[in-house]
Amino acid sequence: QGVPVVRPEEKYWELCMTMNDSWGYQHNDKNYKTPHMLLRTFVDCLSNGGNMLMDIGPKEDGTIPEEQVAILKEFGRWTKKHKEAIYDTRAGIPADHFQGFTSLNQAGDILYLYLPYRPNGIVEIKGLVNKVNRVWVVGDGSMLSYKVHNKNYWSGVPGNLYIDVPDHVLDEQITVLAVLLDGPIQLYRGEGKVIESN
Repeated sequence: QGVPVVRPEEKYWELCMTMNDSWGYQHNDKNYKTPHMLLRTFVDCLSNGGNMLMDIGPKEDGTIPEEQVAILKEFGRWTKKHKEAIYDTRAGIPADHFQGFTSLNQAGDILYLYLPYRPNGIVEIKGLVNKVNRVWVVGDGSMLSYKVHNKNYWSGVPGNLYIDVPDHVLDEQITVLAVLLDGPIQLYRGEGKVIESN
């Protein structure tokens, strides 16, 4: 039940999570998490290179409670739409480069950004050395515009990538963006450049 705060050191790991507070069916446990809460936990696992096992507790007669059915239907809708950013992905970039959850494809040249919030127009990636070839909305296909700011010609420090995210492309739960790079991802991990005065 405990979502890791930092990325586990093990190469393979799994988070086991209940839809409410109980393993198996408990008729008096109505404290269900929302689909958004559970999907947010799921993309947190993806971002950290892990898997999420979600408990399903059938009733005594074998039927699934309607609250669980509603959660599973929304998971099914969301995962079908965003399958390219779920299957065959690996852990994303360190959190100080992007305010949110991320993952990478196996080749490392597509960065997936999970947005469980309304971004108010833009999202930002810091320290991305690569050139960006294109950005699109996963499951929707809309191409998004982007621009690099704060890149000075006299400095080797990369600028900040800003991606425009209009409201009409947002998923009702979690929107996913794909950033196609010119090769395997490279990140600047320095502290900037000191400007010395003479």
